[in-house]
Amino acid sequence: MASQVLARKWRPHDFESVVGQEPVVQALTHALRENRLHHAYLFTGTRGVGKTTLSRILAKSLNCVGPDGKGGVTDHPCGVCEACRAIDEGRFVDYIEMDAASNRSVEEMTALLEQAMYAPTNARYKVYMIDEVHQLTSHAFNAMLKTLEEPPEYVKFILATTDPQKVPVTVLSRCLQFNLKNVSPQTVAEHMAHILKEENIQAEPAALKLLGVGARGSMRDGLSLLDQAIAFAGDKPITLESVREMLGMMDSDVLIKLLGYLAEGKAHEMMQVAEQMSMRSLSFSQAIRDLASILHKIALAQFDVASIAADDMDREAILTLARTFTPQEVQLYYQIALNARADMNLAPDEYAGFTMALLRMLAFKPAGSVQVKLPERFKPQSAKETEQSAVQMPPSQPSAQSQEQKTAPETEKKVDEEPAPWEEASLGESDRSSRLEPTPPQKEEKKVSEPSVIEEDDPPFVDDYDEYASQMQDSIEDFGYVSTSVEPSLADAQTAEDESFADQYDYAEDYDQIPEFTEVGKRWYEKLRYTYPATYAKDILERSECVSIEGDLIKLRIDPLYENRLKNQKAMLSVQRIVDPLFGRRMRFEFELETPRSRTISQERARLKKEQKKAQEAERKKNKFVTITDEAERKEAIEALKQTPLARTVMRRFNARIDPMSVKKKVS
Repeated sequence: MASQVLARKWRPHDFESVVGQEPVVQALTHALRENRLHHAYLFTGTRGVGKTTLSRILAKSLNCVGPDGKGGVTDHPCGVCEACRAIDEGRFVDYIEMDAASNRSVEEMTALLEQAMYAPTNARYKVYMIDEVHQLTSHAFNAMLKTLEEPPEYVKFILATTDPQKVPVTVLSRCLQFNLKNVSPQTVAEHMAHILKEENIQAEPAALKLLGVGARGSMRDGLSLLDQAIAFAGDKPITLESVREMLGMMDSDVLIKLLGYLAEGKAHEMMQVAEQMSMRSLSFSQAIRDLASILHKIALAQFDVASIAADDMDREAILTLARTFTPQEVQLYYQIALNARADMNLAPDEYAGFTMALLRMLAFKPAGSVQVKLPERFKPQSAKETEQSAVQMPPSQPSAQSQEQKTAPETEKKVDEEPAPWEEASLGESDRSSRLEPTPPQKEEKKVSEPSVIEEDDPPFVDDYDEYASQMQDSIEDFGYVSTSVEPSLADAQTAEDESFADQYDYAEDYDQIPEFTEVGKRWYEKLRYTYPATYAKDILERSECVSIEGDLIKLRIDPLYENRLKNQKAMLSVQRIVDPLFGRRMRFEFELETPRSRTISQERARLKKEQKKAQEAERKKNKFVTITDEAERKEAIEALKQTPLARTVMRRFNARIDPMSVKKKVS
């Protein structure tokens, strides 16, 4: 005898066997127990959640007579009487299942309703089950409305649909509606474990959990996948590796390593992983979906560590990556993964769509390297240099240094090896109350500002978690232009004086009198011309003259008027974040408090703006038209206009004439 598929063999035959639909089962059993029966029921839900199964169980409950033949309506059908066995075997004449997809016309609905007027042959109730009812035509719906509202007392209607939005509200209002929810992966896995125990088949719990995820809320789909896994494994136990190979899914370790390479900015290694996936013919659509799932877990771990299950195989690696990435990075990468999944069909092929998503993550990755120390099983086996560098370098140091930093003097190297503020973040922690007080006045002759290095005795001056990101908000104006020791009235006067000087300094009357850019100044302008910093950072970067750029040291000459900007640690931190990505490494600054001797960025922008305004004004004057005042000239222009094809057509079709005062001439 041919074997049955698991979905049919293990289909529930009573309410107690239904899995994952407890609210619906409870409502139906209570109604049957108290004999509060409705004449029409509507079951909604996605495929494979139990709509047809519940319909058959409900039909058995309505018509069951018990083993002794004397029973009535019950919430526990016996499964032994003729009615129960006939419904299970699909031969009960008073239980009619109709597929609305193939019987959707008004003629077929009319024939069904005519038969409903007759009493049941050998049953208590005549039950009509219409599956996929949303596919009926509008005329068919209208034909059944009256019968559906007031059917004979021995007729019950059970409607089922996967798309209740397409069912007319006139039908919905006549039915008792039950929404069947998607079955959770854990529930599917537990039901599979019970079935395999009864079938005497061995399987790994992790494999069943993966099959539960692949079911996507449908118990029938899950059991179909289980049938496929049993056939794939043969006479061997069902393992996690065999299920992954069957579904074309990759090991999560590969995606963890991929995120580790992303944190370190290793594009070559990321492309190698993608190439290996292509050689194994793995599904890139599934890979981008799994990558988004891991990023979701990382985001959860950053805000609530307890949300990651203790038995999760990747828990340790997820917590490590949660400490490595900032919350802003995780949200960015998650959005990129979602967009890549949506655009996968538009890409030339799945490989191109997947690799472009990885390159997009690298392109938008914030500046600054991060050393990632994943658990042993996630270490790349073929990259010996990576392992050696991870052993030699302390965890708090950046994983990559430029050649200039390696050849710098020892005193500067110590400064460079200090961790950047954004590299000191810990998992899910943020100190919102810690701020750095304004520093005491410094000497006017020369000063060196290194905002990315924090002295041992100083408290942290911004949030512990992703300090750079927090500086990009508009709250920078709250710090004022001068030290807090200055009286408010003096501070207001100083601010007004600063702004007045800035206008005079930036917008000179004659730009020819301003010296041209030096060679290094031109280079500095080209670097910063497409940046738009906030107020204080703008004063420092755009109103200063670049004296030299040597290695990682930038010397700027700035007017003493802007001395207080240099004392503002928050402004200097914004400067640091703007400049570092432009040079690809950590930069240091040295300031000379003198009037700039060559053109500044602010002056150049003001000059370009003035030239653009002059060009626009000249263009307007060039295309100016004026009314012709000379009578002879006007008549000549009108005659010339009448000879044009367009004017002749308009005058002939609309019997029009030319208004003499509307004729104008162009002024060059």
